[in-house]
Amino acid sequence: MKLLVPLLIAAFLIGPQAPNQGDQPHNPQKLVPPAEYRNIPREVRVFLEQRYCQLPEKKNYNDGHPLNVVSRHFAQADQTDWAALCIVKDQAHVVVLWRAKTSCADEIQSGWPLEHVFSREPAGGLFLMPVGPKRVLAYRKFFGDNHTNDINHEGIEVGDEQASLIYYCDGKSWLELQRND
Repeated sequence: MKLLVPLLIAAFLIGPQAPNQGDQPHNPQKLVPPAEYRNIPREVRVFLEQRYCQLPEKKNYNDGHPLNVVSRHFAQADQTDWAALCIVKDQAHVVVLWRAKTSCADEIQSGWPLEHVFSREPAGGLFLMPVGPKRVLAYRKFFGDNHTNDINHEGIEVGDEQASLIYYCDGKSWLELQRND
């Protein structure tokens, strides 16, 4: 017992070693609720709220197009869908609100942009934006992608200031295409 008391006192005084906060990257992006995105339809905001999504603060790309919650043709050229960069419990994933049933999942959780803890995203924060068929094809050729399916609608680009991935629904599943590294 005499030995146990000094050990307990020492453990109490020393306490657990806190990690050096300066060693951890910190994402400067502020998260907001879907209600902050007033330019999207109410049904899309409700869809995101039901999934407990927080969104990176509303921003626009250089040409004025919105980022992080976007509407395009992600399954086929005549179907308009919505995609959002959804943060739940500090983990990023893409959620898609399909207008018609498709074989592609309504959530994307794979790929390096979605593997980091959001608050520690090292390159200044994440973005989501649509990417057109011509750009998908151009990068597919440039990076030597081995997929052979036709590209006839938009994809979803997710990344940070350093690099990104393009996700493309081929009618069956999401393809991951390297881009902008």
